[in-house]
Amino acid sequence: MMGKRMHRTQLLLEPEQHRALAEIARQEGRSISDVVREMVQRQIEQRRETARADLERRLAALERIRRHRDEAIERRGGRPVDLDVIALIGQAREERDGRALNGFDDRR
Repeated sequence: MMGKRMHRTQLLLEPEQHRALAEIARQEGRSISDVVREMVQRQIEQRRETARADLERRLAALERIRRHRDEAIERRGGRPVDLDVIALIGQAREERDGRALNGFDDRR
């Protein structure tokens, strides 16, 4: 690590954090800075791995959706589902509003 350019950073630690780091450094014959750099590097690697795993889960979910869509199209003889989603939402809202108004009128 000595050949690399380093950046000085001021870091405020709680007293217990500083005591724990100083004890680790003393036991291992290292500086507090070295211990902190190692801990920071481990955390960076852990977060990168978590992000990679999250991306892999999302990509796998998208692949399952794609396969499901392809299977549905195949069952329909190669014809994709042709739905007007906006019209369906509007129809569902009208039906809901009609039920709500009918229920309101019945209470009179």
